[in-house]
Amino acid sequence: MRMRFGGAPEIRATRAAVWKALLDPHFVASVSTAIERVDAKDPTHFSVVAGLGVGMLKVRFTIDAELFDIVELQSAKLKARGKAPGSTLQVTTGFTLTELEPSLVRLAWTAESEVGGTVASVGARLLEGTARRLAEEFWQDFADKVSATAAT
Repeated sequence: MRMRFGGAPEIRATRAAVWKALLDPHFVASVSTAIERVDAKDPTHFSVVAGLGVGMLKVRFTIDAELFDIVELQSAKLKARGKAPGSTLQVTTGFTLTELEPSLVRLAWTAESEVGGTVASVGARLLEGTARRLAEEFWQDFADKVSATAAT
């Protein structure tokens, strides 16, 4: 099952602060309650363990992620492939930073994912609705946390 989402929260922080947070796998992981562990292999490759649930179905994915197409302080993409018992996950996420004011940045993001196996069998409407909600909540929580960190 293929899904596409996007959004553009505004963050009260400098472009450099937002960029630093985006490239810090531990900061990013701290925003999501689904991420159980993240291990940085190098600055652009990561292993992630995440527990995801859709309705009554809960699965634990092991994910390999890679940052690519990096344009310093402007944009990057992340490709992730994961497996769980009986399920697969592929996600490509892109983000672009636009400075609106000296300490106000718009973070435009897109995500395209493909889910297969048991997780995909729970029903297209339920899966898509849950995935959309989780993606939008994640990026808004990220924006809120970066804004709060910059304010201190």
